[in-house]
Amino acid sequence: MLKARPVIGFYSEGDAGTVWKSRIEQDLPQFQFELLKDVEDKRTVRYALVWNPPLGFLEGFVNLEAIFVLGAGVDSLLKDPDLPHVPIVRLSDAGMAQQMAHYVIYGVLRFQRRFEAYQQLQDARRWAPIEDIEAIEQFPVGVMGLGAIGSIVARQLAAIGFPVLGWSAGPKVIDNIRTFDGETGLSAFLSESRVVVNLLPLTDKTEGLINKKFFSRMSAESFLINIGRGQHICEVDVLEALEEGLIAGAMLDVFEMEPLPSKSPLWNHPNVIITPHVSGLTVPQAALDQIIKNIKRIENGDAPDSAVDRIKGY
Repeated sequence: MLKARPVIGFYSEGDAGTVWKSRIEQDLPQFQFELLKDVEDKRTVRYALVWNPPLGFLEGFVNLEAIFVLGAGVDSLLKDPDLPHVPIVRLSDAGMAQQMAHYVIYGVLRFQRRFEAYQQLQDARRWAPIEDIEAIEQFPVGVMGLGAIGSIVARQLAAIGFPVLGWSAGPKVIDNIRTFDGETGLSAFLSESRVVVNLLPLTDKTEGLINKKFFSRMSAESFLINIGRGQHICEVDVLEALEEGLIAGAMLDVFEMEPLPSKSPLWNHPNVIITPHVSGLTVPQAALDQIIKNIKRIENGDAPDSAVDRIKGY
């Protein structure tokens, strides 16, 4: 009787895993691919590829060698008290950085060139060129989080001429980027940035960071772009900051609850742009390049690249 091949299991709500299955079984023929919810014997699963599984979902997979997260964030996974004690490997980019840089560039240019005003003029059928547009060289953009994705976003903003500031928990040095770090550097960073872009990882220290105190340190003419996590931001404080004139506007891609409830006042606020968590979508083939490479490393006795530090949370 032939021995069953070990399993690489997959879970992403609403995704049948067709693309993932084809590539896995082509490049790693010693394994078979199964949806984790359909696995009959959890002991056969060697690797798990997951995105936002329910709490406790991975309990009982006793022979796991590693868990691969199909995105850059691992915060929801680390909150699971029953998570197996095996390496967690995140995607270092997988095509998301370029998408996120383009998203941010669009948002920054929209704010700098005042395209929202032109939308209002169009709605009113008025032809009224705006002449007091601020020069790009006088419109500094601050990027919070200077990791693999944040550093790319910062460099691309600088490449098109924006003065770019960067903030991170610890010191970082990036060419052509003025960097700040720690709590002592945060106030200066916020006060000098006309657009603040959040790309921080979600940790105990960054959860709820973007709140009323945070907005009070920003300029009244400044804007927020949040493409980090919804839990970084207090949505009630965003609305209060807008109503009180602490900031001029916000572009939000992630929210405390997703989908954003239809009753949320953010939907109808004239100075808020909402997108449905699309700033950086996982590109399966690019993600599979990393995953397959790392599975081969583990099978050869080597440590995987981009393993998560469970204490730091990223």
